[in-house]
Amino acid sequence: MGVRSLGNTLASFGYKFGTTGDGALPPGPDVVSASGAFAAWGGGGGGGEEGSRGGGGGCAVGTLTLDAGNYTFIVGSAGADHDVDAAGFGGAPGRSHNGGGGGGFSGIFSGDLTPFTFRGDGPGNSEDPAPNRDTAHAAAIMLAGGGGAAGQEPTSDIGGGGGGGTNGDQAPPGQGGGGTQTEGGAGGPGNAGTGNAGSKLLGGWGPHTAGSGGGGGGYYGGGSGGASTGNGVEAAGGGSGYINPPFGSVTLTTGDPGRHPTSGGAALPGNPYYPGSAGNGGHGDPNSNVTAGAFVIGPYSGASISVTPPGGSPSPVPTSGQAFNTAGKYLLVVS
Repeated sequence: MGVRSLGNTLASFGYKFGTTGDGALPPGPDVVSASGAFAAWGGGGGGGEEGSRGGGGGCAVGTLTLDAGNYTFIVGSAGADHDVDAAGFGGAPGRSHNGGGGGGFSGIFSGDLTPFTFRGDGPGNSEDPAPNRDTAHAAAIMLAGGGGAAGQEPTSDIGGGGGGGTNGDQAPPGQGGGGTQTEGGAGGPGNAGTGNAGSKLLGGWGPHTAGSGGGGGGYYGGGSGGASTGNGVEAAGGGSGYINPPFGSVTLTTGDPGRHPTSGGAALPGNPYYPGSAGNGGHGDPNSNVTAGAFVIGPYSGASISVTPPGGSPSPVPTSGQAFNTAGKYLLVVS
């Protein structure tokens, strides 16, 4: 299921929460919240048909306190290959002609929102209707943005923007813009069609008349590249990350752009919570090295946490922590 315990890894770093002296306070009848370390990595953007690379996913790492109740977290999909139409989780759009699809955001929302699809735009119209997106957007607690996709162009100097962090990275000037805290990234220009802007939780998709890359999903998604009869304007921007301050304190870091001299690596891969491989942008055709995002529950104390994975059953999360890196939507219950 793409799930692993973090007990052995995280224990060596000495993280403790809810302690006095040398011992942890045992849960009592008055414990109504769970507090601890949480982290998320957005999915990497897809590579382009002729060699350019997608941007790396952003990350959000810090501490959250979750009161008793239901929550939904998303592990963002890896950016789609240039010949895959299906949209992914975390607002990740499908490919657009010969460009890749943007990576999906990863993060957590208040409430049981699992009836929503959390998928991106594409030819199958798989995205949630606007009322559902408005509801989810208002319920966001912590997000890491997905990387923007590469367009068709065959050059190492033009690639997708990294996911946020705070704001998503713009693809090279004149191409798809990064999502911010207040609006989606602008679509890039193109002589065969103007790119589409990102929006709440959705990376921009299209235009599919030429080889434009899709924007990364995020709190606000990145804009897609424009469609061009030549090279140079088709890469997409990354989606933005987010933290709702009443829930805790989180560091937001943007992923690497998929262009020379960087190569679309995920943000902060050396962080102790990084679960091995997440958020890498795809390398050209066949979109090699691209990876989905991840959501990590680190060591925590207080109330109990259980998680229901996609298609699975509720399972308790050990207090030492657990990492989830299969793309999809999960129900988290604090009790």
